[in-house]
Amino acid sequence: MAPTSPPRLRVRRFEARTVPGQLVFTAARVPDRIFLRFIDPVAPSAGPRDLSYGAFRTLVRRAAAFLATAGVGPGDRVLLLAENSPEWPAVSIAAQTLRAEPAALFASLAAGPAEEIARRVRPKVIFVSGPAQWQKLAGAAADLAAAGLKAVLSLDPLQPAEVPAGVLLAHRAALAEGAPALSRADLEARAGEVGEEDPFLILFTSGTTGRQKGVRLRQRSIVHAVDCGVVGVQAVEEDLGLHLLPFGHVAGHDQFCLAMAQGHSLAMITRKEDVPRALALRPTYLFSVPLVYERMRSAALEKVAAMPAPLRALIRAALAASERVRVDGSGAPLDRLLGAVADATVGKKLKAGLGGRVRGLFSGGAPASTALFRFFEGLGLRYVELYGMTETAGLVSIAPFDGPRRAGSVGLVTPDHEVRVSAEGELQVRGVLCMAGYLEEADAEGAFTEDGFYRTGDLATLREDGTLWITGRKKHLMVLSTGKKIAPEPIETAVASALPFQGAVLLGEGRPFLSAAVFVLQAELDRLAAHGQEAAEALLPLARAALAPFSEHEKPKKLLVIPGTPQDYPALITPSFKVKRDALVGFLGARVAELYRR
Repeated sequence: MAPTSPPRLRVRRFEARTVPGQLVFTAARVPDRIFLRFIDPVAPSAGPRDLSYGAFRTLVRRAAAFLATAGVGPGDRVLLLAENSPEWPAVSIAAQTLRAEPAALFASLAAGPAEEIARRVRPKVIFVSGPAQWQKLAGAAADLAAAGLKAVLSLDPLQPAEVPAGVLLAHRAALAEGAPALSRADLEARAGEVGEEDPFLILFTSGTTGRQKGVRLRQRSIVHAVDCGVVGVQAVEEDLGLHLLPFGHVAGHDQFCLAMAQGHSLAMITRKEDVPRALALRPTYLFSVPLVYERMRSAALEKVAAMPAPLRALIRAALAASERVRVDGSGAPLDRLLGAVADATVGKKLKAGLGGRVRGLFSGGAPASTALFRFFEGLGLRYVELYGMTETAGLVSIAPFDGPRRAGSVGLVTPDHEVRVSAEGELQVRGVLCMAGYLEEADAEGAFTEDGFYRTGDLATLREDGTLWITGRKKHLMVLSTGKKIAPEPIETAVASALPFQGAVLLGEGRPFLSAAVFVLQAELDRLAAHGQEAAEALLPLARAALAPFSEHEKPKKLLVIPGTPQDYPALITPSFKVKRDALVGFLGARVAELYRR
C-alpha cells in the first residue's frame, strides 16, 4: 500500500481572486450588512461608527478618485502612516484597484525609521492620520517631492506651509460625503483588471536587528491566505470579530481581508484603551498576539492571588483541575467537580468580561506558552494558534478550531505551501503565499534556497500526523562555552508566562551558563523590598520553577531584574512587541559582564 500524505488544512476557494474583486463581490451580495463598527477614539462617549459593505465600497470609490486625481497608476506607490481607521484600508484598496503598490508603516514607528523608509519607498501619495504622523516624515518632505511626491492626504488638518510647494494637500473632506468618487461601474471595471500578480502591499518587517526589510506581497498571497484562514478559524457570516492588530502587521490585513471576503463584521479599534468599548459590542472571536492574552491571564490570576488564603487555594486547585479535564482528558470525579468550580468563578467572569459571546481566541505573531494555552482551554475558551510571517502573508499553518489542539503545536500546514525541514532543522516553504521579493534586491541575499524555498529561520519538526511544531529560531540559537546549544524562545516564553514576570530574555552566549533579564512590575519589586528581599535572588526560584520540563542547562542560574514591562522601554521593542535582543544587551551594558564575574 502506498504511503498516505499527512493531513493538510481544508480550504475554501473564493470566486474573486483579488482583494478589490472580493470587495466588489461582497458589497454587491450584502450591501446593507454592517462591515465595520469603528470605535472612534475622539468620541469616547459615542457609540461605534458603523459602515455597511456598501458604505465602505463608497469610501473606496472616493479614495480611488482622489488617488487618480493625483496621478496614481500602475507602478506608483502610496505610503500609509496612520492609526487604524476605516479610511486606512479604503486608501490601500483604492491604490490596489488602480494597480499601484501601497506601503504600510506601523503607526508607532519613530521619526527616524519612518523617514528612512519613506525615502526608500519614494511614494507618489502619502496618507497620514494627522500632524503627529506627518511630522515623522517632514524632514524628508522636500526630497520626497523632488522624487515624485504629488499629494498628501491627512485626516486631521495640516497647515499648507507644512507640505512642499507644488504638493497637493487634502484632508478628511476628500473622503467624505459629497467628495468626487469613481462610479460603481468604473470601480468594478478597474477591479476586474487587477490580476493575482498585481501588488497587494509592501509591509516592513519589524526585525530585531538591522534595518527593516520591505516585503512585497502580491494579490495571490493574501487571497490564498484567506482561502485557508476562513476554514481554519471556522468563521461564519454571523461573526463579529474584534480587530485589534495594526495595519502595519500582516495579521491585521489577514483578519480584515478574511472578513471582507466572507462578509462578516469587525469591531475596529485604534487604541488599546478602547478594548473595553469594543468588548461591549459582544464580539464572537478575538485575533491578537499572545501578549494581549497574557495580560488577560495575568489580570485573572492576580485577582485570585488577592483572595483569602483558603479560597485562593481552592480556586488555584480548581484551575489546575479544569486544565486536566479539558486539556488532558481527565475523567476523575474530583477533577470534574473542581473544574466546574473554575468555570463558575474565574471562567464565568472572564467570559463576561469578553462580552459573553467569544467562541475562540486566535493567536499569532509569536509563540504562546504552554501555561497560556492550558489556562484558556481549561476554562472552555478555544485557544487557536496560527503560524506564519510577513513573507508568507502571515500564514503557514493553523491549529484546528474543531480540535484536537495541543500546546506547542501550530497545527496543520496549508495545502498552498510546499514545506520541508532542512538537515539543520530549519523550516523552509515554497508556494503561492510567499512574497514576490523584497523592496531592495540586496535584502533577498540568502533568503531562498537554490530551488526556491524560503528560509523561515525557524527551527521546526513536522510530525507524521501533519502537525507542525516550532522549536526556536535558527539565527537566535545560543551556544554556551560548554558547547551546549539552546533555542531561547521556548524558555523565554515559559518564564514570561509565570507570575510575576512580564517578559524575559536569555543571556549567556559564549558563557558557561544561562542567565536571564526579566521584567517585573515596580509594585512587586517594592513589595519584595519591603520584606527585605533582594529581587534577583527572590525571583530566581520562580523563574526556574516555570522551567520544570526543561533540562538543567536550559535554566538560568542568575537574573537581572528590569522594572516594568518591555513596553515601558520603546527603544527595546519592535512595533510587533518583540524585544530587540541586541538593543537589550546594549541597554544592560556592563551589568551583563558583572553578572558573570560574581
